[in-house]
Amino acid sequence: MCRYHPERYGNLGFDRNRVVVHCLGVGGATVLPGDKCILHQLSDIIHIHPDIVFVHVGENDLRRPSNVSPITSHLRHFIDKLTPHTRIIFVSQLLLFPVYSHARESVLSINNNLKCHCAQLESVNFWRHRGGFWKQPVDILGQGPRREVFDRHGVHLTEEGNVAYWRSACSG
Repeated sequence: MCRYHPERYGNLGFDRNRVVVHCLGVGGATVLPGDKCILHQLSDIIHIHPDIVFVHVGENDLRRPSNVSPITSHLRHFIDKLTPHTRIIFVSQLLLFPVYSHARESVLSINNNLKCHCAQLESVNFWRHRGGFWKQPVDILGQGPRREVFDRHGVHLTEEGNVAYWRSACSG
């Protein structure tokens, strides 16, 4: 079992003398309009004057029945608003959380659209988890237990999932 160590994973493991990581997370954040719309946080992000921004948002919008067009449109709008205020933006692929398995085609469509949009912007990169992220085997030969990265509800990452996500983000 992975153990989360704030002294190791705080600041994403980077030397604080060289880089400072600010994390802005809103539980239940969405890109669609509403109380937890990530656009409400845009001024907080810009105020930090970040050199690099890593954006991962969108899965919570899949809770509501919606066409993918509004989700994609609002994600693109957020990226476009943020672009003039930072040197580099990494836009993470949406993950297909088990609880949203019914939305597989929507997730793929949104990811494909975001990838195309990011390719048109010089400072924006579409980012994918290296080697997959799901319940892959622990070792390269496919032996041993599979990692459980989602909680029993299928909507949140487990401690092991958070560590796997952190490692994937830092190696990318």
